[in-house]
Amino acid sequence: MKLLHEKSILDCSDLELEIHYAETERQDSLIASLPDYDCDVMVVYEDSYHKEKISPKLFESNLKNYQEFIQNEDLKNGGDAFLTDENHLAFRTYGQLYKYKGQYEMVQCLITIKCYGEGRSPIDMSKVFTPPTQALEKELSV
Repeated sequence: MKLLHEKSILDCSDLELEIHYAETERQDSLIASLPDYDCDVMVVYEDSYHKEKISPKLFESNLKNYQEFIQNEDLKNGGDAFLTDENHLAFRTYGQLYKYKGQYEMVQCLITIKCYGEGRSPIDMSKVFTPPTQALEKELSV
């Protein structure tokens, strides 16, 4: 997966948090400018406890509903946006810390959004979203 931020929110200083929030607003604006594509949404817990207790869930939805899926998860420590290797949108949420089997962990959930156009043809989100390092390389080469 390719991070759509300069840094993960977990690694940001106070100043870098402001940049992260601005990147998130830009991503939200890009999504708002797209058609309301039909989507399959996969919600998968990645931390040890929740992965054992909660099976992955698949939903049919529309792109404009993506925030509802994110807001349903524990966001205590924020979230990051990604492009998957298949060029779908994904959001990882970071929740509260907990202790499980003697180890401290953070609730983590991955929400993958696969958008489809007419005839259920997959939408390549890499044409809309460019990871920051790629965007910088493009600006420098122009």
